[in-house]
Amino acid sequence: MRGWSRRPWRPRKPGVTLVEAHLGTALLGSLLVSILVGVAGLQAQAVRAERRIEACRIADRLLASWWTRREQFPRRDEGRLETPAGWRWRTRVVPDASARALGGEVVALELFPPPRQGGRDPDPAVRVELVLPEKTDEPTTRPDAG
Repeated sequence: MRGWSRRPWRPRKPGVTLVEAHLGTALLGSLLVSILVGVAGLQAQAVRAERRIEACRIADRLLASWWTRREQFPRRDEGRLETPAGWRWRTRVVPDASARALGGEVVALELFPPPRQGGRDPDPAVRVELVLPEKTDEPTTRPDAG
């Protein structure tokens, strides 16, 4: 009877084992990482949204200034803006049979944010397509973009 203990049975003391502590720490760590990844994604999305809002404001100003001189509306042109610095714009004619059948053409205005440091040229932040009366000759001067 050597295997039997003479001590009476006692319930385990309250507390956690080392394995339980490690599992709890790992669970909390994975929860923290998932929260941080989610927050980083939301911050990046907010930055993209702000850039797009700014591009819409710029496009509105450009179109308002060009619309007053519709005969000089740039159709195949590009330029840089002085304010806000670094933004570029480009217009081009988009082939569209429906617009052509009505005697018009689709002109797309694209706005590009300033390039990131060491990065490639960014994609357009916003693109606006307008249907304008078809024009046969291009203007020799472009309206002021600034």
